[in-house]
Amino acid sequence: MLITMEHKTITQHTALEYKRRVCLAMNYISQNLDRELSLEEIAQQASFSMFHFHRIFKAVVGETIAEFTRRVRLEVAANHLRSKPNDSITTIALQYAFSSSQNFSKAFRQHFKVSPSEYRKYKRKIGNTPSNPENVLSLKATYAIPPSPSDLPTTNRRSEVNAEIKTLPEYRVAYVRKIGPYGQTTCEAAFNELMQWAAPKGLLSTGIVLGVYWDNPEVTPPEKCRVDACITLPPEMKLEGPVATQTIQGGNFAVCHFEMSGNNFEQAWDEAFAWLVENGYECGDQPCYERYYNNASEHPEGKWIFDVCIPLLTKS
Repeated sequence: MLITMEHKTITQHTALEYKRRVCLAMNYISQNLDRELSLEEIAQQASFSMFHFHRIFKAVVGETIAEFTRRVRLEVAANHLRSKPNDSITTIALQYAFSSSQNFSKAFRQHFKVSPSEYRKYKRKIGNTPSNPENVLSLKATYAIPPSPSDLPTTNRRSEVNAEIKTLPEYRVAYVRKIGPYGQTTCEAAFNELMQWAAPKGLLSTGIVLGVYWDNPEVTPPEKCRVDACITLPPEMKLEGPVATQTIQGGNFAVCHFEMSGNNFEQAWDEAFAWLVENGYECGDQPCYERYYNNASEHPEGKWIFDVCIPLLTKS
C-alpha cells in the first residue's frame, strides 16, 4: 500500500493529539483520587468517546484506566502513611476512596508486598520498586506530603535556606511529558523537546519555564514516573506540534530559592522540604514544581538559578 506524506502527517498529528488528550485524563484522575470517577467522566475530560477511550488510554499509557488509578491511589496513600504517622489507616483509606480499611490493606499488600502498618515502619522504600541511582528527585512528590522529619537528611544541609511564603498565580502552560526515571536523561529529553518547539515562537524571552514532577520515585516504579517540562503561554495562543496544555493551580506556596552548580537538584529539594518541616508547614495536594530563571550553560559559573515551589495545605 502506498503511504503518502500527507497521510503520514495526518497520522502523526492524530497520535500527538491522542497523547495530549490522554495526558489530560491522567491529570484529571490524579487530581481526583479522593472519589470514584466513572469512565464517562474521565473520557469527557479528554474529549473522547467513551466507546473506544479505554483502548486508547491503554495504548498510550501501557495500563488500563483502572490499573493506573489503582496504582497512583496506592502510591499516594503510601506517601501519606509515611508523612502523617498520626493519621489512622482507616482515615487514609477513606481519603483515597477505598471502601474500608480492610479493602485498602488487601490492595496495599498486593501492590507493596507488606501491610500498611509494616510499610509505615520502614525507613527505606520497599515493595516492587527497585532502587535506581537516577532517582535523584525523590522528594518531588506531587500529591505526597513531605517525608517525616526522621527521613530528612541531617548532613550537608546549609544553615539557611532562602525561603518565603508567597501567593503564586495560576499558570497556563504548554508542556511536554516524559515518563521514566527522574534524572538528567528523562528531564533533558522533555526540556529539549519543549525548547525546540518554544524557541521559534519567541516564547523563551517572555515565558516562565517550569518543571512539574507528578510522582514520588521512592514509591512509584521509576519507569512510570511522570515529568512535565512547561512554559507559560500568552492568552489565547493556539498550540501545534508535540505539546499539550494544562493549567497549574495558584495559591500559597513555600518558595525556596537556589543558585547551584552542576545538576545537584536533589540537594535543593532536600533542603526545601527540611525547611518546610522545620517551620511547621504542610504540603498541599497540588503539584510541586521548579521555576527556572536561567540556563546554566549560559551562566559564567555554570550555575542554575531556580525556585523550588511547594504548595501549602490550606487549613480550615
